[in-house]
Amino acid sequence: MAYLALYREWRPRLFKDIVGQEHITKTLVNALKQEKIAHAYLFSGPRGTGKTTAAKILAKTLNCDQREGMEPCNQCASCISIDQGSAMEVFEIDAASNRGIDEIRDLRENVKLSSIQGKHKVYIIDEVHMLTTEAFNALLKTLEEPPPQVIFILATTEVQKIPLTILSRVQRFEFHRISVNDIQKRLLEVCRHLSRDVKQSALVVIAQKSEGSLRDALSILDQCLLQDDPIGVEEVYMVLGMVGETFSAQLVEALVSSDYGKSLTFLTEGIEQGRDPRQIIRELLDYLRQMLLTATTGESPMVAPHIQDQLVEQSQQIGISQMLNWISILLQGEGQLKYASNARLAAELLLVQAIHESLPTSINGQEEILKRLAVLEQQIRGTRILQGNDTEEKISASPKVEVPKKLPLSQKNPSVEPKIVENLAGGSKLSLSIMEIQERWNDVLEQVKKHKKSTQAFLMEGKPFQLQGDTLTILFREGCSFHKDKVSQTENRQTIEEVLMQLFGMPLTLQNFMENEFKAKELPESQDPQTQEQAFIDKAKDMFGADRVVVKEG
Repeated sequence: MAYLALYREWRPRLFKDIVGQEHITKTLVNALKQEKIAHAYLFSGPRGTGKTTAAKILAKTLNCDQREGMEPCNQCASCISIDQGSAMEVFEIDAASNRGIDEIRDLRENVKLSSIQGKHKVYIIDEVHMLTTEAFNALLKTLEEPPPQVIFILATTEVQKIPLTILSRVQRFEFHRISVNDIQKRLLEVCRHLSRDVKQSALVVIAQKSEGSLRDALSILDQCLLQDDPIGVEEVYMVLGMVGETFSAQLVEALVSSDYGKSLTFLTEGIEQGRDPRQIIRELLDYLRQMLLTATTGESPMVAPHIQDQLVEQSQQIGISQMLNWISILLQGEGQLKYASNARLAAELLLVQAIHESLPTSINGQEEILKRLAVLEQQIRGTRILQGNDTEEKISASPKVEVPKKLPLSQKNPSVEPKIVENLAGGSKLSLSIMEIQERWNDVLEQVKKHKKSTQAFLMEGKPFQLQGDTLTILFREGCSFHKDKVSQTENRQTIEEVLMQLFGMPLTLQNFMENEFKAKELPESQDPQTQEQAFIDKAKDMFGADRVVVKEG
């Protein structure tokens, strides 16, 4: 006898043998008991979950000559012919190949022919969503009022493509993905029946990679059984063409250590083993997904048993924020990988980008961290000085803020001198000059980009020009008035001010001008007080908005 694939050999022949669909088998059995069989059913759900199998068992039960309770006997001529696909009462139609209106018209003509005495004519239309609109319309009337003893069973994996007019004429049964535990139990049963030595960890991997499809799981096992016993996880990965979760775990370790060379070396090793770069990135995403689920739910990860402890440890070390960052980068890149002419280069760029964009303590940022630590140290010292004062002074004294005096407008280069600002937290004074801001302006742009890329694009057209007290003046060249207006918007201005606070440890207020406007607003000392006062009012309106400035007579 010719070899029969496992998924065909182990196809359920009774309702009780169907795995993981008890909610459906129980309803169908009760319908048979009560003799309330509908004229049309719709079985929908993922592939390999038992839709066509349930349809054939229902057809066998309806036509069985020696039915045992509500199950077919599988021994009478009717049951055997249905199993072999030669029954005159059961018609299995593939809608993907017979999707036109002509085929449905032929079906309508055949439906009118009477069945054998006491028998049900059952039409099983698989992948029914593939029918054309005209074919669906031709089927409507027959589906609504078929001749006596005629039953339609429609099966589909994409129920959303079925017209509502069809859905309203059928009883709908939704098949679920089969759980990993149920698939694993069935695979173990098959291995014991065949007297094959397959490790438990290998069965777990097969069950996970089948994505809820028992048929897929049996097909994978069938191919794995071509290997010599004992069959382990590595043999399963070899059959699936995967690099494996161990490989993904090592790749994550390289990302955590921000080791560009190590991560690219691992990628090269996987490619040299014949793995597709796209598949390596997909497996890395699956591994990160399990890490994210473990970190957020606390449940055991659905990975091979030998890798579970390492995954849990990595998820605790990395943190949810880092995982989300990596997943976002890889997901976006994975969508572009399928169209990349050089998939290897694209995968390498994704790994480098994941390391580069997710490490705030990189070499380029060490100087920034050290400066921020110095600011924090000064704040702590100031707090200690305050704690040494008398209790009465601490209670009665309120924090004072020194408002910097206005510098003479005639000063030629006021931006060179350092400005002193009172630190509210500790009472210590921090010095900052416009030259420091100009030297670190690229850092400012980079940090703004991490918050909001559009804001950074607008700010790139401006240059820091002057620092008076805690007010930073930014000038925009001619032709960039649009960029100046965008930077002046509240949301963008607040983003920039927050970045400046982070980088320089002191609050700064932005004011934005066009170069020609700023020169025109600089006033000579010879101006009379009234004109100078009006100029200050105009400047305040430009900085804070005309609706926020109220002039009161002294």
